[in-house]
Amino acid sequence: MGAPVAKFENVVENTDAGRLTTNERKWARIGTLVAVVVFWLIATCLQPWHLFDKGPYTTDLYDAQARALVHGHLDVPAKVAGIEGFEIDGKTQIYFGIGPAIMRLPFSGVSDVFDRRLSLLSELLALSVLGLAAARLLKRAKSLVNNAPEGSAWWFGAFAVVATLGTPLLFFSSRALVYHEAELWGAAAGLAGLDLVIRWWRVPTRRHLIEAVALAAFALSCRPSSGAGPALALGLFGLALAWKREWRRSLVVLVAAVIPFLGFALVNWLRFRSASDVPFPLQVFSKFNTDRQAALAANNGSLFGIKFVPTNVARYFSPFAFRWDELFPFVTWPAKATTIGSARFDTIDRSGSIVTSAPLLVIFGLVGAWWTIVRDRSRQWTAIAVAAIVSTTSTFTFGYLAHRYLADLVPLFVILAAPGVWVVARGMTKWRRWVRRSVLGFLALLFAFGFWNQLGLAISTRAFSILPTEAGARSFADFQYTLDELLSGAGAPAVQGITGGPLPEGLAPGTILIVGDCDAIYRTDGYGWGPLERRIGGPYAYRLTGTIGMNDQTILSNPEWKVRASRSDDGLVFRWEYGNGMIEESKPIKIDDVGPTTIDIVFDPLPLGTGAVVVNGTRVLAAPVSNGPESAVSPGWSTSTAPAAFCEKVQGSK
Repeated sequence: MGAPVAKFENVVENTDAGRLTTNERKWARIGTLVAVVVFWLIATCLQPWHLFDKGPYTTDLYDAQARALVHGHLDVPAKVAGIEGFEIDGKTQIYFGIGPAIMRLPFSGVSDVFDRRLSLLSELLALSVLGLAAARLLKRAKSLVNNAPEGSAWWFGAFAVVATLGTPLLFFSSRALVYHEAELWGAAAGLAGLDLVIRWWRVPTRRHLIEAVALAAFALSCRPSSGAGPALALGLFGLALAWKREWRRSLVVLVAAVIPFLGFALVNWLRFRSASDVPFPLQVFSKFNTDRQAALAANNGSLFGIKFVPTNVARYFSPFAFRWDELFPFVTWPAKATTIGSARFDTIDRSGSIVTSAPLLVIFGLVGAWWTIVRDRSRQWTAIAVAAIVSTTSTFTFGYLAHRYLADLVPLFVILAAPGVWVVARGMTKWRRWVRRSVLGFLALLFAFGFWNQLGLAISTRAFSILPTEAGARSFADFQYTLDELLSGAGAPAVQGITGGPLPEGLAPGTILIVGDCDAIYRTDGYGWGPLERRIGGPYAYRLTGTIGMNDQTILSNPEWKVRASRSDDGLVFRWEYGNGMIEESKPIKIDDVGPTTIDIVFDPLPLGTGAVVVNGTRVLAAPVSNGPESAVSPGWSTSTAPAAFCEKVQGSK
């Protein structure tokens, strides 16, 4: 291809250099479609017809935000925001950007029919945007790399797959949540925006500039830490025009670059009366979570600071941030990240690294980084790479470490990897055939490792960690041990027993603990315990059947608490009353049957103890209480018993 042009020179003389041909576009779409279908199947447990099933808490935040925009305000109902809400001047605000909410305007903006049903579809759209943008950027990079080889069109489809399924983005198939949706759209819009900025720089038309600014504003409104890249890149190119003494064009571009930031600042000011700050002390979650309160107290009321950078960098770039597991899917989370220095984090959650999550992209990215620093004479690629780097600053200064934040790094590594692909491909044309095949095999293994790592974390996290159901966790654990027995023939690994609670801390991730004579069985992921099964009729699980009338009645009582229930026109309402007079109440539960109702009341022997009311498999009310032998079932309610089949199976194979 053509030789690099002078510094910051527009590539106007070769406008087709960065455009995909018809065949290349076809393969880019095929690769993106493959990625979307695979993500879709994983997210729905191989049942794609569940695309529009109702999601869990947070999946209606953008729906509520869309309706608020239609009505001319930004605040949302407090019951929808829940712990993510901020109480500002008597109204409840959320901190998530309005970008994904704007896309919902034709649907959720006018009706609540789609509430909690659009998150997965939104994530699939974001994934498709990112895959196509990656393919286009690969072609644009080709025009800058000297003697880039003429490759097959399928390269562009393969790069789209690597940028999506070979990165931490695949982990978001674990569960449709607002956090995952925001991360996906921030990465997708940020990468697509950088592509439009390069297109405008090469073909500087008014339409291209307007489209670049519009997408830059949208990207910032999705997630600043990955979406600020396009606006920053526009600013850098504006400064380049000033360096070339094109003062008028420079002023226009610099003003255009500021517009997305003004839009972000306006929305943030309308919400929080600040151009950029998020008042975490006013968040509902901060009012009762002691870890959050301690972190805010240690950081002058903020969760951002330079002191968090060493810990975040060490974990997010660690080549050892994964762990093999004896059970399927044979990979699991690494040990909890160790804090470096005196930083007081809000949360250090489960997290891998970009190196272990996207190894193939990182390898190409390192090669591309060398080319960008040493060989990019035009400095076009340098500008967008620097913009992507600066955009991620807040990720490393945030006092909350979590795997989902690795998505902020994906646009940067896609940008760096694009020229790296052509540099490696150019070098391979000079190698012997067996060397080429060996290198290709090694690269394929890198992709396979990254894909399997994220796939394994996604399916195990959905089963055990992110809003798991007891039945779902038990079913997956049963599959793990059945497969292990078929493969090894040995007894069930990592199973221990204790006579009673509370459950101990410090055991290895994946350890299963049997409490008593199969009274309950629990599994730890290294961060906490999750129930797999409780024996119905034992000390940790009551299955009760009775008739709930209009008058308030007691179902189960203890000297320290009572579980009460009543029926109203809106449905059944359950209350947990404490001895000190405090009451926690459930939302009305719609049950058409007016006859006897069967409910479960379950307990966990955790260090602090928890109790919960479960109706039709759904936990409707929880309380920080423990059970005891003095608990009594009220007259009129019958109890049931049932064996703990999974526990007995595991116990028999120890």
